[in-house]
Amino acid sequence: MSRRVLVAAVLLAATLLTALSVHALWTPWHGTAQPASDAPQGAATLTGGTAHETVTLTVSTPVTGTTAVDVRLVPRDKAAYALAGGAAPVVTISAVLPTAGHAVPEYTAVRTADDIYHVADLPLMMAGRWQVLVVIDAAGRHSRLGFPLTVPR
Repeated sequence: MSRRVLVAAVLLAATLLTALSVHALWTPWHGTAQPASDAPQGAATLTGGTAHETVTLTVSTPVTGTTAVDVRLVPRDKAAYALAGGAAPVVTISAVLPTAGHAVPEYTAVRTADDIYHVADLPLMMAGRWQVLVVIDAAGRHSRLGFPLTVPR
């Protein structure tokens, strides 16, 4: 293989990798889970987890303004989870928009069912790539999760 062909192949590969990287960075991320069956039309549903529970975040209307947010906690080991203290976890939700320097204060979520926690009005004051922060305090543990959320214009 001649040197020119090798240089051309390397340049082509670098161009393709750059294009894919730019596409991946600028394409909105919409979560890893399918919308929950009880989620409102247009809701964003994102799933993450800790060592002790799977956490599903549902943002009812991911647009500028205020939106309802639900967090569902599903224990990974129900028996160990029940023995860990008995008291229900305390869940707080906040959000930051790092590119604009905006932050939403923490809201303590209201427990609406055994494993569902709700905040009625989380303010998202402008479009952009928000980070929704969920903090879980349970049985002496403090877990913090961040969920990326794109709010369109």
